[in-house]
Amino acid sequence: MICARKNCVYAFFVVFFICTQGIAAAAFAKGGKEDKPLNSSNSASVEPANEFQWKEHQKLSWEDFRGSVNATSDESAAATHCGIGFKVNSPDTKGKPEITVYNTFYTNKSWVRSDAKMASILVHEQGHFDLCEIYTRRLRTLMNNFDFHVADARGSLMAIFSKVNDEYELRQQAYERETTHGTNEEQQKKWLQIISSELN
Repeated sequence: MICARKNCVYAFFVVFFICTQGIAAAAFAKGGKEDKPLNSSNSASVEPANEFQWKEHQKLSWEDFRGSVNATSDESAAATHCGIGFKVNSPDTKGKPEITVYNTFYTNKSWVRSDAKMASILVHEQGHFDLCEIYTRRLRTLMNNFDFHVADARGSLMAIFSKVNDEYELRQQAYERETTHGTNEEQQKKWLQIISSELN
């Protein structure tokens, strides 16, 4: 089993990692202590889902931030935990394996202080999730063109992920720094325009 994990800590920090289990087996995005396949569900459960995928017309709400407050400083108001994951499906025939790349938001790890549920902070947190989607799409594009005939397919997949991961980390840091964690209204507006443009 090959696992890569990267924890990014910002004022409103973001966590993302992938875990692949074999090239011709399944790979899972990890969201806590257990591995769950993509789109897994328990029909008997009545509790809200602990995770969901990014959707174009679905915005975050404060109800999605259900984790215990884990502030690193008194200034920390909220934390968004989202992740880029992928799975590899091996076809029944000798066809090319299929790679599915996805962006997951973890509700049981994302949190907000009770006195910080303001629209401006939620917009900033949405920016983190949207940035994760931008780099999810970049990873998807690179993996769609992946050649499984290379000598070290696992190593090559991890190299692709590491490249996108490094770019993503730098971008999240720039977002936090330039918006001053969402408190610089002018820069926040500028970043939202950039993010919207890249998503479209």
